[in-house]
Formats: sequence, C-alpha cells, structure tokens
Amino acid sequence: MSPPPTGRRRLPLAGDIVSAAALLVLDGIGAAAAFLFGVDYSGWKPFDAGADNSGIALTPDWLYVGLAGGIMLLTAAPLFRLRALVSACVQVLVGIAVLVVAVGGAQFDEQRGAGAGANAPGLSVYGASDRP
Repeated sequence: MSPPPTGRRRLPLAGDIVSAAALLVLDGIGAAAAFLFGVDYSGWKPFDAGADNSGIALTPDWLYVGLAGGIMLLTAAPLFRLRALVSACVQVLVGIAVLVVAVGGAQFDEQRGAGAGANAPGLSVYGASDRP
C-alpha cells in the first residue's frame, strides 16, 4: 500500500514548457503594446515624413514598458503556487530583462536630452501643443 500523496502535485513538464512558451508570446505582445501605447500617447509620428518629432520625449513610453515588466514579475507568483516551476522561472527572467530594457531606454532618452526638448515653447510636458 502506498502512502497518500502529500501536498499538491507539480504541473507535468510538457505542460509547464508549453505554458512558458505561451506566456513568452503574451509577454512580447504585452511589452510591444505598452510601448506602442506610450508612443501614441506622447504624440510621436514615426511614419509621417513631415512630422517634427524632435521635441518628443520617449521617457513615458519606457515607463509603460517598465510597468509591463512589473506585471510579468507579478505573474510569476501564481505560477509558482501552481507548481509550474519552468514557467515561473521564465517569467522572472523575462520580467527582469524587460525592466532592464525599460531602465536602459529611459536613461538613453534622458542622456539624449529629449526631456529638455519637450519643454520647448508651445509644447506641454506631454509633448502636445499648447497652441489653439
């Protein structure tokens, strides 16, 4: 006679790997959507040849990406509770990588001096025109 199982069982390895891969796809879509949402919010027009994008600061965009990275880190906790160890580890690694990219992008934007250009006359803090 075998002893009764103690605690919860782990997610099968194949299911864990499939969930990790699916979450990687969702993480990529979420980070890209967060960046594009930030780009749209800041008023940057990447495909308009006549647009003057010199005064646009992309720092808020990197903040959105940082928030997406934080959400990725938060999703690792329920995965760990479900005993999906591979998925939890992948989520932690990807979340940290996205946070590092967001911090690096914000620092690059700050060093580039776009923050000073966004406060030019006629532009508000968010890059939108104050003119009527």
